Amino acid sequence: MNLSGANETVASSVEHESQTFSGLTVYKGKACGTAICMSSSDLEIPQFQIEECDADYECRRLLQAIQTVEKHLTAMEQDLASDETAPLEASTFLDVYRTILQDPVIKEETQGIIRTQLVNAEWALSLRLEQSRREFEAIDNDYLRERIEDVAYVVTRIQRTLTGQRSTPTSANEEDALDTPVIIVADSLDPADMLQLRERDDLDLVGLIIAEGSPTSHTAILAQSFEIPTLIGLQEDAVLSTGTELLIDADNGIVQTWPGEREKAAALASWRQLRKRRQSLRQIRQKKASTEDGAVVALLANIALPDDLADVRRSGADGVGLFRTEFLFLNRTDLPTEDELYKSFKRVSRTLSGQSVTIRLADLGGDKMLSDESFALLSDSDSPVETELNPALGLRGLRFSFAYPELLRIQLRAIMRVAAEYRVSLLLPMICDPEDVRRLKCFMDETDRLLTEEDVRHTADIPLGGMIEVPAALEMLPELSKELDFFSIGTNDLVQYMLAADRTNSAVYQPDDEYHPAVLRVLYRAIKTLRDAERPVSVCGEMAGRPEMTAFFVGIGCRRLSMDPSHIPAVKEKVLHLNVTDCTALSRSLIRRQSRDSVRRALEETSDTTETS
Repeated sequence: MNLSGANETVASSVEHESQTFSGLTVYKGKACGTAICMSSSDLEIPQFQIEECDADYECRRLLQAIQTVEKHLTAMEQDLASDETAPLEASTFLDVYRTILQDPVIKEETQGIIRTQLVNAEWALSLRLEQSRREFEAIDNDYLRERIEDVAYVVTRIQRTLTGQRSTPTSANEEDALDTPVIIVADSLDPADMLQLRERDDLDLVGLIIAEGSPTSHTAILAQSFEIPTLIGLQEDAVLSTGTELLIDADNGIVQTWPGEREKAAALASWRQLRKRRQSLRQIRQKKASTEDGAVVALLANIALPDDLADVRRSGADGVGLFRTEFLFLNRTDLPTEDELYKSFKRVSRTLSGQSVTIRLADLGGDKMLSDESFALLSDSDSPVETELNPALGLRGLRFSFAYPELLRIQLRAIMRVAAEYRVSLLLPMICDPEDVRRLKCFMDETDRLLTEEDVRHTADIPLGGMIEVPAALEMLPELSKELDFFSIGTNDLVQYMLAADRTNSAVYQPDDEYHPAVLRVLYRAIKTLRDAERPVSVCGEMAGRPEMTAFFVGIGCRRLSMDPSHIPAVKEKVLHLNVTDCTALSRSLIRRQSRDSVRRALEETSDTTETS
């Protein structure tokens, strides 16, 4: 994307040709406003040779700039601590930056470049950054290679301090503080810049467009906290400038320049509706999710890491229905220790003290594989790991745990220890039959015995549940209900295995696969079977977080839904406007339908009726 006029005054109101560009949606919605462009290319790095006698002076400038940036980051962290609306990830990103700042490489090697090549501090930083890029590119790990961007963010902030330039979000002139709504357009913004942008109360910010990055980047994660229409990764041939009137349509992943009056009016109405909806959702977050006729539905959160707890609290969740512990094992070159797992489980349980926390054994394998370095710590060096031709049907879930029992044992030890202090449950991934459960119980008995011998405080009296994700488990529910205390139906995997459509392959897997009548019918039968067996059951995954599906789940008797925390307010709003009688009639109608299109139309009609009422 090409930006121009980042510091120019607003363009004059003349006739302009409208253009449309595409991007990736980070946060849905529509809005119209005036563009303010912020380009990192505005930072001009001075490059010049120095005399040997000036090297000490340049080194002092470097150290002072590093101290200034560190103080700035510390102040930002303090502000975050008192801001309940700030995403918890933000503090994590700032910690990363401070760690990089404190790394001797930044200070010592950059000073070495100043003294040996006799160049100014700003240019020495650029040279050291290029060297770091070459070093990172040689790393055989995608996640670690991408961390060079964190180093680049830190270097840029030091260079801005050295040159006396303000950071990107505050670089807009005072005259850019328009009375009209504003859409920020940037080629890139680092997470610290995003936090500064959140503090800009002089701008009526209604949209964000960021050219570089992906929907899963750090910047995109923080952008979602703005709760405004946001696009990222805009097409390369897009040309935007300050003062351009923009319509951002993040529902459809497009941005339009110089929209017509009718389009602007429609976008304004959509934006007002979005703001009103955000306010209404905030007001109900602490309400109990109860239908109009008194049926209470527990809305639980799915989390991947303890850092997700801030989102759980803000969502008004009734607890954690799924702690995906495999993420504690990913994106690292070693393996977590028992104490590390125990501390993570304890942090979650302590924070949500009084609420239930369901800890799932690590569902490793498939698309959630350990790094080569971590795997080497598990594998026999004489038996190299073979690449699976079909990892979705390979060594994953409980199969992976049974294949690497030491990994299973440290998880069980950590869970039994925290269960002695807090209310936790243990969930088994990818079960197929009762033999899986009995085999796991043998490991639990062994772990219980060893912890007792070691005089370690623990308990083996933990509610034990199973994830229903494969057709075999559906058929074995009567038998499994005799072995397990509760169940969770994992719709993400269940849908892909039922339809033989890999959910990571867009050529065969579509979002409306969840509307397939076969999927709805097996869910209906599974819930009925488990309710008859008097076993608690929840539905988790993408389906659980879709408000249009809430009436169906209430209608088939499901009273526990577990989802990403961001979906809980909208699902709660839906529950508050439902009654069980209507939901039951709807669910019976849906399971008799014969196509996904028919199911979708029925759900859309029901949604329209609910919103109207």
